[in-house]
Amino acid sequence: MSKVDKDHLSDLKDYLTKAEGRVKYALERFDILIISLSSGGLVLALNLFKNFQDECINKDFLKLSWLFFSLALIINLLSQVTGYLANKYDIKGTKNEIYKLEKKEVKGNQKLIDRYQNISDFLTKWFNILSFLTLSAGIVLLILFINLKV
Repeated sequence: MSKVDKDHLSDLKDYLTKAEGRVKYALERFDILIISLSSGGLVLALNLFKNFQDECINKDFLKLSWLFFSLALIINLLSQVTGYLANKYDIKGTKNEIYKLEKKEVKGNQKLIDRYQNISDFLTKWFNILSFLTLSAGIVLLILFINLKV
């Protein structure tokens, strides 16, 4: 194995270690924020609904905010799954590249692994955008309800 190949192999192994760390980090940060804010919004919306249950005011904004907070949680859970899969396929693909350089047998079909990684990345990106948008919509609707009530 040439010096360039050995250096590239070393770089790939370092990349693999960092990619595995990103799997954990990605599952912790953005999602924690969405889950925390959506859960808090749900609790606040439900408490407001209970507090204004006997009053004859329009609670449509409140109901819609509850719906959007719930959707944000569900979509976020889907992004957790696709994010995990994207990182796992990334790790498999990188391991296969290492195996090629080490003249070992590649595991699985690399084209399929790349395709699944790309699909998972795409879905994770859009689920994250959707969860952020639904969270934002829930917050706006909650604020509108409070502003109209006060």
